[in-house]
Amino acid sequence: MRRDILILIVVVVIIAAAVLVVVPLLFGPASAEITSVSTDRDLYHSNEVMHIMIGVNAAGNLENTTMSISGIVDSHGNNRLSHEMAVPLSPGPAVLTYDYQLPPCSHCAGLDPGPYEFNVTLLHDGIEISRMAHSVDIEQ
Repeated sequence: MRRDILILIVVVVIIAAAVLVVVPLLFGPASAEITSVSTDRDLYHSNEVMHIMIGVNAAGNLENTTMSISGIVDSHGNNRLSHEMAVPLSPGPAVLTYDYQLPPCSHCAGLDPGPYEFNVTLLHDGIEISRMAHSVDIEQ
């Protein structure tokens, strides 16, 4: 009787150890990546709204995740676009959106006509896990 219980305990311990090793290998830790960054147009003028769409794919539930959008550097070296938001992610693809209002006078704000770039960064617990850049043209 004692031997049967000992064998049962050993089998349960072996199965539990196998599950602890195999499950992380098959499913891995929760992670996410930015799959795309796009805007509704390629060319913008003063006072227009830029609709930004960010495609994200998560492999697991990710709490404490933040998305940062920054860029469109003016002639003074300042980011005209700077926004951060919490984005709790669930497994699978998702599309996150943000609307950026361009200044009423682009030239007055230090944005001369030309191409401008911004970065989208995904952070989990304050650590960067994915980044992607996108460019747009701005005119008066």
